[in-house]
Amino acid sequence: MTISASNTNYDALLKCFYSSNRSARVSYTRPTLNTTELVKADSEAMHKIAKNLRDLEYSTDNGTAIYNNVKALVETYNNLVDSTDEINSSKITRLQKNLSNTLKDYKDDLEDIGIKVTSSGKLELDKSTLLSTSASKIGKVLSDSQFTERTISYTKRINRIADNLLHTGSSAGKTTVQTDSVETDSEETDSEETAAILASLFSSTIDVKL
Repeated sequence: MTISASNTNYDALLKCFYSSNRSARVSYTRPTLNTTELVKADSEAMHKIAKNLRDLEYSTDNGTAIYNNVKALVETYNNLVDSTDEINSSKITRLQKNLSNTLKDYKDDLEDIGIKVTSSGKLELDKSTLLSTSASKIGKVLSDSQFTERTISYTKRINRIADNLLHTGSSAGKTTVQTDSVETDSEETDSEETAAILASLFSSTIDVKL
């Protein structure tokens, strides 16, 4: 699979997924947030990515979108592993373990399309395998199986618990310097913004052969 993509397009996609708290998107601003804020932002981003992968068009004309979404899945899941490892919430820990077990259940299928599940429990992108895999095969793993549905369910529940912890004033983990850059858009407004950005990105940058 060949793609036409740029770091600018990928960064815009991540901004879209992390639209409610963009400070959680990049490594140098993540330390400004407390653990619960990170868990909330990471789980929300993962939820959006999983829904996008479920609904994505897996065709020969959509290679750039497929690649960027898979790359975002890997990066954001690893962020979620880091943030949930630090949180003092048995409910979130249990849900993250369920999510981790989901990856293990689909380990062979994921690795066949270029998503490696490492011994540490994190993901690693095998670019050469991903680019040599047909769009339809990627779609069977990320759209037509229970992998994505289970990911959507677990990340939604993690996000809800983290949101409740924030509203009750509990950081439930290690707290660092606070930031004023957290955005508080409603879920409906955020969903509309996400759809608009994705539509703009994918309609203007695709130039792909599979």
